[in-house]
Amino acid sequence: MRRRSDDLAGNDDKGRKSMVQTIAGSRPILAASASALALVMANPALAQDAPASEEVAQGEPTITVTGSRLVTSGMNSPVPVTAVQAEELDAMDPASLISSVSQLPQFYGNQTPNNSNFFVRGGTGNLNLRGLGPNRTLTLLNGRRVPASSAFGGVDVNLFPEAMVNGIETVTGGASAAYGTDAVAGVVNFLLDTEFDGLQLDMQMGSTERGDARNYELKGALGIDLGTRGHLLVSGSRAHLTGIHEITSRDWYTNTGAVQVGGIWADYADVHSITASFDGVIYAPGTVINGLAFNRSGGTSPLVVGTPSQGTLGNGGRAAGGGGDDLNSEAFTLYPDTDRYSLFAYADYELSDNLTVFAQYMHGNNRQFQYNIPRGSLFGSPTAITIFQDNAFLPDALRQQMVANNIASFQLRRVGTLEDIGDVWFEDEVTQNVATLGFDAELAADGFLGGWKVGGYYQYGHSERVWDQYTLRVDRIFAAVDAVRVGNQIVCRVSTFAAGAAAFPGCQPINLFGRGNASASAVDYVLGNDVGVAVNTPLYFANLGFTGETYQYESVAPKRNITTFEQHFAEVSARGDLIQGWAGPIGLAFGASYRKESIYQVVQDTTNRASNHDVGPAGSPIPGEYHPCTTNAATNAALGLRGVSAPDCNNTVAFQFSKVSNIQGEAEVKEGFAETLIPLFDTGRGTRAAINLAGRVAEYSGSGTIWAYKGGLDFSIVDGLRFRGTYSRDVRAGNLSERFDKTGGTGNVTDPRTAAQNATWGGQTYLVTIFSGGNPAIQPEKADTFTAGAIFQPGFLPGFSASLDWYKVRIDGAIATVGTNEVARRCFVEDDPTFCDLVTVDASQSGKIILVGNQFVNVAQSRVEGIDAEVGYRTSVDLLGGEDERIGARAFMSWLLDRSDVGATGVTTRFDGLTGLAPDTGAQGLFPKFKFTGNLTYDNGPFSLFLQGRVIGSGLRTYTIGGAAAVEGSNIADNSVPSVFYADLRVAYEIPALDGNRVEVWGAVTNLTDRATPVTGTYSTFTGTSTQFNSGLFDVLGRRFTLGVKLRM
Repeated sequence: MRRRSDDLAGNDDKGRKSMVQTIAGSRPILAASASALALVMANPALAQDAPASEEVAQGEPTITVTGSRLVTSGMNSPVPVTAVQAEELDAMDPASLISSVSQLPQFYGNQTPNNSNFFVRGGTGNLNLRGLGPNRTLTLLNGRRVPASSAFGGVDVNLFPEAMVNGIETVTGGASAAYGTDAVAGVVNFLLDTEFDGLQLDMQMGSTERGDARNYELKGALGIDLGTRGHLLVSGSRAHLTGIHEITSRDWYTNTGAVQVGGIWADYADVHSITASFDGVIYAPGTVINGLAFNRSGGTSPLVVGTPSQGTLGNGGRAAGGGGDDLNSEAFTLYPDTDRYSLFAYADYELSDNLTVFAQYMHGNNRQFQYNIPRGSLFGSPTAITIFQDNAFLPDALRQQMVANNIASFQLRRVGTLEDIGDVWFEDEVTQNVATLGFDAELAADGFLGGWKVGGYYQYGHSERVWDQYTLRVDRIFAAVDAVRVGNQIVCRVSTFAAGAAAFPGCQPINLFGRGNASASAVDYVLGNDVGVAVNTPLYFANLGFTGETYQYESVAPKRNITTFEQHFAEVSARGDLIQGWAGPIGLAFGASYRKESIYQVVQDTTNRASNHDVGPAGSPIPGEYHPCTTNAATNAALGLRGVSAPDCNNTVAFQFSKVSNIQGEAEVKEGFAETLIPLFDTGRGTRAAINLAGRVAEYSGSGTIWAYKGGLDFSIVDGLRFRGTYSRDVRAGNLSERFDKTGGTGNVTDPRTAAQNATWGGQTYLVTIFSGGNPAIQPEKADTFTAGAIFQPGFLPGFSASLDWYKVRIDGAIATVGTNEVARRCFVEDDPTFCDLVTVDASQSGKIILVGNQFVNVAQSRVEGIDAEVGYRTSVDLLGGEDERIGARAFMSWLLDRSDVGATGVTTRFDGLTGLAPDTGAQGLFPKFKFTGNLTYDNGPFSLFLQGRVIGSGLRTYTIGGAAAVEGSNIADNSVPSVFYADLRVAYEIPALDGNRVEVWGAVTNLTDRATPVTGTYSTFTGTSTQFNSGLFDVLGRRFTLGVKLRM
């Protein structure tokens, strides 16, 4: 079949061979020129080049061109590029695309299934170059943008057509001028094999050594010719993984947490809460019943506090050993359930020898399930449950003790179990559809701009994220737990009041004294499984207010959040040789693009139908829509409510831990770009040089005009040794979340004014209304990126290549939130107008602060600096005999010199070298000073062997303890985290089949030595649980096996 990219290159088979030989061998300047021009082209067809396969002489380095079908090496690129083929990705980690890419050391803190908790959706795959954030990493599919899967701008690579991914290229220098604004940290381009011809089927299945995390994946592709001028390709994939929801299944798990003793933080095994338990702990300070713990049957005995301990009974305390429960021991999601599938179709057709049109469609779906942590939490903060003497479920012995000691009530501190209020979880599903239409053309060879390549495309992308949450109804739990006896029946106390019965229809009294004692009807009531409810409500957007529209739906989950992202993108571009310079042709690429992105998020919540979280329940704009608890004692008394704290009454959501608002917004950007590469001189004896210049101007709605530019120098003194350096100004405008995702609520602020400034409120801490999140007036970030490096490809050692690159990025005006107290301080102490605009005071209340906007602002500075190295070697050998015997080696290394942020107050926070958990704050270290991934390959006819080693360097847990420097023996017992080495193995054998078909069977072992995660403990008073592992950096699954079969026809 005639390949479209061959035609674009202007070569038949003979010409293609000549082009590759020229670039790979005799003219590195031209190679750099072609690569640089390709980097500017967002149209992948224009960036393609011919495959450098068997036609290249052994040892000659082949060119890497972003968007090409075959990617082999980044050694000829004028900017730092790491290129990895699909075969190598599969061998590095067969689990998923995100898992294999995460093996490369340039990435820090990618969002993977391994890195999962309640606040981070583990089933998605977002890339994080340099640890600067997924929102600063531009992820492309075949050179084109892809709609985001979250409001923060992250692209879920698990939705990509995995069967068609032919490799990736990672541009690790600043790339905004070439690829568009947002590429502050760099670009990751997933290359698709749209020219595949034939049939391929892949099947694999696996599990851990312990028999869990069972998984399978099926994928296939079919490519056929449409006559002599067309090509059609279809592919699909399906994958499933059964999650791990029992952390105790791992023998390394010891419930290790951190306890501060004598001012020194240290790790201890079996650290658990002395605040709450699965059966309940009584909190009644100063009474004889304080610290009594319920057992499963409802009886009580004093809670045995282990040693050492920190904090007090029932009030955020923890202890090692003794009584109490490990609150992680039930329904802890170590690895989420995931299901994903993708469909892909591509067709191209030559209308003439110089004009090809193409169409592409991609559909992807990714679902995940995991349990909430915390689950059904009732331990004072956030939810305080009061039990009164007349509670109908109260054990008689305890009631008599309360009566005898004149104790009217106590607080019950308890965490739910799967037997009652702890069966809380969420499902997260992302569905994406992307359709593309485009053309590629080549101008006639004679005439002006002869032989130039011109292309363009329009792309529409639509992503929908549906998040279903099943959790505790805090508006119902207070009514249900206050159970009283009426005659021979136990009822909710509110049901005995006319107003309460109307406000809480169907209230079911619940028994929380000991796990498993609540009735099924009571559990259903407080978990709020109200489905099938028809809703027709005024539509309220947190960033816009009421729009006059109505929203109709029928509830299918207790709480559902639907977020829709749309993207329209159009681009036209051209490239070619402008003129013949004194040292070679001067190349030019230029183009223009238009992009429009929008977000539309609606929340289906039958307890707050307009999802208006800007006010508390007392001020809900739709009467009766919110739970009727208020801070007005008389109102609560009329309802029959009692013992509900003010924070709980002011909670702006009825479902625990579920504050999500309706939001709507859109942004447009128009861009023009150009890039040139000018050869400066070429002696013909290995001494040559060229400069690379690029610029891009973008007009953002709401942000004005933004310029990005780049300049680079590429030169060599002798054949085989090249040097390169670049400077770039990179920019990033605020994403949809940073601009529009506004959420309201309440919280405390400490008034920074002195008593002299405000005698009534100065220095006081009190409750205010808080707006957080989106700020439409946010300004773009600006980053300066420097790179310098060398590439060594000696002629005396064919097949060897090495590169070493230094990089430094500084982002000024980084977009961040600073916290409500800092907003108030910057206004009243520093008189900063940016922050004073976010603070409102009420003159009628003696100047009391009533509103603080903790919105995104341009205040921070982020910095990263380091060194990357890559070494590769491949050659034919005659060791064991056989057909086509070859060995290869490749190593990726990264040294992190600096990763730090400068906050609003000018304080520098360091992250480089942190790899564990901070004992006092639980902060997760994701930045080892050294990372290494290396592999060895051996091929002998049908047999192949792949052995990989991965190193995560040693590090620290924290630089500070309570604001002071962390010093071992002074405030931390052990601040070190050991280095970790992982080994992986893959063995494959190709079975000959009929008519040239191929069948390959393979097996892989990941974490061959079953290396356990390092233990660094911390403890959360919010969840009442210990954490001993850093899932964002280390393997928590252990040794696992995968078997697969590949069929090629």
